[in-house]
Formats: sequence, structure tokens, C-alpha cells
Amino acid sequence: MEKGNHKKIYFRSSIDTSLLAEKPEHSWTNILPQRYFNLIDRDIYFTRILENQKKGKAELQKMLDEARKVIFSKEELIYWFHKIKEDSVHEAETILIKHEASLFSEEKDIDFERIGFLIGTYEEAEKFLSIMTAIEPIEDETVHYSILDELEKIDEQFIETDQIPGYYNTQSHPKIKLRTYQLKDLKHDWDEMLKRHIDSEHILEGYGNVAYLLDQYHTEFVWKIYQTKPRENIKAFLDFHYNSFGREKALFLNHIEFRILPRLANITRTSHKLYERLFYEWLSEKREKLTIEEKDFLLKSVMSVCMTFLDNVFEYRKSKSENKYNILIRNFLKHAVNSRNWSVKDQSMGGTTDPATESNTSGIAFRDIIIENENSDHISAIECLRIKSIPKDETTDTIIKNHLVKIFRNEPIGISPLFIIVYCESKSFEETWKKYQTYIEQIDFGKYQSLGIDKEFELETPANLKIVKINHFRSLKNIQVYHLFLNMIP
Repeated sequence: MEKGNHKKIYFRSSIDTSLLAEKPEHSWTNILPQRYFNLIDRDIYFTRILENQKKGKAELQKMLDEARKVIFSKEELIYWFHKIKEDSVHEAETILIKHEASLFSEEKDIDFERIGFLIGTYEEAEKFLSIMTAIEPIEDETVHYSILDELEKIDEQFIETDQIPGYYNTQSHPKIKLRTYQLKDLKHDWDEMLKRHIDSEHILEGYGNVAYLLDQYHTEFVWKIYQTKPRENIKAFLDFHYNSFGREKALFLNHIEFRILPRLANITRTSHKLYERLFYEWLSEKREKLTIEEKDFLLKSVMSVCMTFLDNVFEYRKSKSENKYNILIRNFLKHAVNSRNWSVKDQSMGGTTDPATESNTSGIAFRDIIIENENSDHISAIECLRIKSIPKDETTDTIIKNHLVKIFRNEPIGISPLFIIVYCESKSFEETWKKYQTYIEQIDFGKYQSLGIDKEFELETPANLKIVKINHFRSLKNIQVYHLFLNMIP
């Protein structure tokens, strides 16, 4: 991502990795698909591979000393470490392909010692990248924790119901021909591995936990994406598994964006931006729920609801309760979109607040509204807030800015359009409206960067209702946010 002249490199997250943790004595890094290592005898691993990892690590240190003579920037060093990892993987794969072929020939001269050496260089490069990751500033734009919690809950359900592949369309039996884009069945190899090593003194704690098998499917899925050529076929690959997913499709999209894409970064390295663009194009295609005609209908419906609200604003204002304002908007909107079989719901769990307290406080409303289509797909959302004045300085504002950014944080799917309804309680409505437009153009929306007010957007409205459209850039997609400004003191 580039902001001005500053180029920022995004690493994989290090939150769950301790740089102080020591690896068990017999640990090793699987730098290749599991099927290759399943071909290696346990004795060969411990006598010929494991011992040579230390040599690879020592050699990486020497290479680093030499590399520093010609590497002058942090970015160049990062690329160098990734190149070391990539070269290690490619060379180890070549050796293991030769070993796989040797099972059917007289050739037995396999350099397993070199594999151990390559694993060592890979691990040492990974260690330095982990250190560089850990000292990066913590991002305040990470995925909302609720998304990860939901995905982890689904993981648990897959494990409990013995549906380990979970997210993917998988070969039903290793002897049945693998269909295009299917993942191969890893269960047979898993069971065989458990039988071979269950009595070994070298197995680690937690050995046999099926959560590791689920993780292997994730790894296999990532490798299949990386190996798919031409790259345009990756969308068809993703489509195949998306269409096979038997649960709410939004879960699969979140899984791809927030878990698979970061994993893919570990093997695509400097080419990751190419893959990232392709992925976000695909995600946008899947998340686009509304046609142009439906978006126009939705906008007119929200405007109509706001005008209906203003028609009796003197009566509604007596309650001095933001919650009640929002409930009225929600109920009016239910009737407005009923012809489409759409539904309108509260996004929060509900509850009430003290009207006396609310009447003295301008700021974030306590309930917002979500709109779903006839298939219960989330297609839009409305956030509401009350204001009495516009802050002079955007940097000191803790109300309007936080609320406008909140609508993006609460929308992990990345839907468009979104709506902001502002209950303006200023006695100078026109002046406050002008200040509001200027103010929202100054706000730093972070990764939901504002592209500015759409100057070509003009819509005729009554005197006490103003509307403006702001375009935001989010994950290579244009998100439209409509701000509707209601005069509560006409």
C-alpha cells in the first residue's frame, strides 16, 4: 500500500508467535506439500536430515554477513530473505521429486543431507523475517475480532462433526479420480502417518489432534492456488470451492480474505500484490449483491423514509431519544422495501438508554440498521447519529469521525451502498450543513480512504433534507456512502 512517497510492506501477522519460544528438539519446518515428506523414512529423517539443519542455519548467517555488504535498505533485506526461502523450497522439491521417482527405479543416491541443510537455511531466514515483523508498528486496521471468532467457531463445528475438509470440495476417496480444482483426500495419508509414528519416542505433544489435519487442508488449498496456471484460472478454482460450501457464503469469503490470503503471502512473496489484486476482484464480484436498479430503489426508499420522518418531526422530537428515532426509521423502511421481500433489522442486540442522558448528549446512536434481501444476504446498513454542531478540528473529534469509520468496521463483507442518517439539532441548519460537508472531506478514514464528495451527484430534495455521496476506496473497490442530513428544528 502506498501513501504519498511512503511504501509500506505488509508482513504476515506475528501476534500468535513468540520470538522467545524455543522449538522442541525434534521440530522441523515442512517447506513442501505433505505428500513428499510422507515418502521419507523416519530413520532417514533423524539420521540424515535433522542433523544437517544446523549447518544450513550456520551457512545462512555467513551469507547474511556477505549480503550486508551489498544490501543497503530494509526492503532489500526482506526481499533477500524471501529469495533464500524460495530457493530452498525449489531445490528441496527437486530432490524429493527425484526421491519419489527412485521408488520405481534403481536410482538410490538421494542427497537427504542437502534437504536438511535447505530446511535450516529456510528456518533461519524465517526467523529473521519474524523478528522484522514483530518490530513493525501494530496495525490499527486489522480485521475485526468478531470475524475471526466466527470462523474459529465454524472450525470447531467441522471438527466435532468429523467434516474435517470443512471449507473445501475434497476427493471423497484417494482411489476415486480427482476432479478439476478438487483437493486431494488427506485423510488416508493422515491415518497412515498416525499408525507409523504413534509409538515413536519422538512425537510431539498434541500429536494426532485433528485440528492439524484441518490446517493441512488449508495449506494444501494455498499450494493449489499458488500452482494454478494461468493465474486467471484461480478465480475458477475459488468459484468451485465457493459453490460447494454448504453454509452461509459470507463465511467462506471472510475465510478467503482474512485467513487464506495472508497465508498465500508467505509463498508469493514479492508477487503478492498481483495475487492480492486478483483475490479482491473475485471477492468484490461475490459480495456485490445489488443491481444498479436495486441500488437506485434502495436510495429512493431511504430518502422517502427520511421525508416521512420529517413530516412529523415536531411530534417525534418530544421523546428526545435517539433510539426511538431509529426505531421509527427502521419501521418506515420495513414498509418501503416490503415489495421486494427485503427485511430490515437492528444490528445491535437491542436495549434502551436513559432518554434524560441522551437529551444532553450529541453523538453516537445506540442502534443501527441492517437491510437484507430475500435470501437473507446482508445488502446494506444505516448508521445514525445526532449532532448539535461541527467540531473545528478533526483531530480532536471523538464523536463524528469515530462513528463514520465505525460503519466500515461493522461491515466486514464490504457492501455498497451504505447510509449515514444525521439528526441535525442545530438552529443554523444551512450553515451546519455546509460545515459538515467540509468536515467529512477532511477526515482520515485510514484504509477506507475517502475519494471525496461526488460533485456530479445531484438529487432534488425538500428544504429540510440534504444529501451528499462520498466514495471510499476499500480493498480495490469503490464503496458509496450516502449522508442524509435531517433538520430536527425546521
